[in-house]
Amino acid sequence: MKIFRLILFLPLLLGAQNQKALSIEESIHMALERNPNIKMAQERINDAKQNVYQALGTALPSASFQGSQILDETVRPIDNFFYVPGVVPDPANPITFLMTNPTLDFDMTNEYQVDLRVTQPLFTGGKIALGTLMARNGLNLIQSQYEDEKNNLSFNVIQAYLGMLVTQQFLDVANEGYETAVEFFDISTLLYEQGMISKLDLLQAEVQAANLLPQKTQAENGITMAAAGLRMLLGLEPETKITLTDSMSYKPGTYSLDDLRQQALMNRSELQQLDISKSLSSLGVKMAMSDYLPTVALSWSYSKFGDELGTMSDWNTSNMLAVGVSYNLFNGGIRFSKLRQARIAERQVNYGYDALKDAILLEVEQVYLRLMEAEKNILSQEKTVGQAVEAARLAKIQFREGTITNLQANQIQINLTVAKANYLQALFNYTLAEASIKKVVGKSLQNEGATN
Repeated sequence: MKIFRLILFLPLLLGAQNQKALSIEESIHMALERNPNIKMAQERINDAKQNVYQALGTALPSASFQGSQILDETVRPIDNFFYVPGVVPDPANPITFLMTNPTLDFDMTNEYQVDLRVTQPLFTGGKIALGTLMARNGLNLIQSQYEDEKNNLSFNVIQAYLGMLVTQQFLDVANEGYETAVEFFDISTLLYEQGMISKLDLLQAEVQAANLLPQKTQAENGITMAAAGLRMLLGLEPETKITLTDSMSYKPGTYSLDDLRQQALMNRSELQQLDISKSLSSLGVKMAMSDYLPTVALSWSYSKFGDELGTMSDWNTSNMLAVGVSYNLFNGGIRFSKLRQARIAERQVNYGYDALKDAILLEVEQVYLRLMEAEKNILSQEKTVGQAVEAARLAKIQFREGTITNLQANQIQINLTVAKANYLQALFNYTLAEASIKKVVGKSLQNEGATN
């Protein structure tokens, strides 16, 4: 019995798993969790952190250990200056051993040796400090780019969400227009049967209904494509059905172009990134100049060597403490060329900063103008829709009474459909322009709430 119930309700359970009711905020959070580009950006941050750790590590002492055992060797013979030809070896006199051998084999190496070496940089011309600062700035730059990546993805999700939303509402308008056209055709059929209209009027009503059917189909296909785009951004399976819980509505805001420009110059991450790049280029110049300074390091070494592992306590030892100084006198002009190259890079960043400021100000103005245009269109279309609704209501009454023709009634209904579609388009443009305003002035879109 339990198995039967499970089989009975399994399609319902599977259907529920393939449905997602989402708000804009939920959609953004889902995209940020699943998007592979965001995950790649997170890994770039982790990589940049390792650069910081490595830069800090160069200021600490380094230690190395080495152990060796000679497995096989050939001893090099040397000429014996004490050799006297014709001397007979005498076991009682060891000196005769030296006099009777033309060459001697001396083994100057030990079979076992261990070495420990510790080095501490004392002065590197500023390379360690500069390298650490550059690594930290590089991390800050990548973190800022990461926030940029999240904001761009959030905007794309908002755009896709609103696109699907407005497409669904376009379908509602198309369905309404089609149903009204069918209703007019039914009325026309009754009037034709009563002899109140001609066969031509009846055919026109039928053609009008047939002409609206492709628009309905086109809107349905538009929803399918919009849903596919949104699913791709959210990382959902193709069979997942999305239900949108937010809606669009006109909520007039107060915007000042001058204030928006100031906010953009203060908050835009691209400008902040170029500030970091300017700092990095300045540090690059100093790093190139550090090549003209010497480096100083303190080193200590300890060695222990012998021929028998069992007698390590008897092995010989040696140690040394030394201070080393290194200075590059000449390297073919490479050092000077690198310094010039660093200064060129610094100037390029400065020029880029000025160009970016101008581009951002232009972008803010363009989005502001789009917002104002969309707001004017909303106000205009609201009035037009109201007039078209009343005209359609009167046209239906007059058509039933036979005081207007079918062609006139259909044209009034078409005007209503166009007015509603234009209003939806204006509302979409305004809502998207508001999100664009937030984006171009550097505000975060990751917690964008419902628009209803």
